[in-house]
Amino acid sequence: MSLSKHVVYVSAVVVLILVPPMQAGAQPVADDILQLPPADGGVRRWSVTNDDTPMFASPSADASLIGNFPQHTVLSNLGCSKDIDTLWCKVRPFRGGAAGFVPAQYLLAATGPDGTVPMGLDDSKARARKRDFDAKGSVFCAQNKGDALATCPASVARSTGGDATVVVTFANGFARQLYFANGEFIRASATMSGVGKDTDWAFQNGMHILRVDDQRYDVPNILVFGTE
Repeated sequence: MSLSKHVVYVSAVVVLILVPPMQAGAQPVADDILQLPPADGGVRRWSVTNDDTPMFASPSADASLIGNFPQHTVLSNLGCSKDIDTLWCKVRPFRGGAAGFVPAQYLLAATGPDGTVPMGLDDSKARARKRDFDAKGSVFCAQNKGDALATCPASVARSTGGDATVVVTFANGFARQLYFANGEFIRASATMSGVGKDTDWAFQNGMHILRVDDQRYDVPNILVFGTE
């Protein structure tokens, strides 16, 4: 970690204080609004500031250690609270996994790929259910295992921070929602075809290459987020 030098003069003695640099655009957890869970208007995700940042099973350094995160890991915010002198935030990896507690001193509000710090809940799912879409287009799709890729109509509702919901409709009228967070595909809606968590995802040449259960989707990034 690089450290910036701040000079403080005390009785003609020069003292060098080494201060870790804050990420551009980042906001400290000390801001009260950030400590709230997204449902109450808090920040949607955190970014880890230090390598080997610990996550504990409960808000105590004496609790069981669940694991450690490298710097820049993105975590979902589940709300923060103070225990004696330490502010703890409940988090989980934004792509899913076990929840735990991290000292707030190791967290900053995460900036999404669109340059914004997303606050509050992702509203794209609710907007997609209301058919309140930001853009429409088409994707390549295959509904059943072994089917050749065909063209399917698709619509997208976008939120801030790289979050979006894409609705793809097959020729027989079957529709499925594809959920994106922080610029990445996360999962799909549960249907008779499966629960939407058995997935593969890759990003190649401006295209999200997806497998959800037995279905396949090639989704252009420009459709999902409006940018290449």
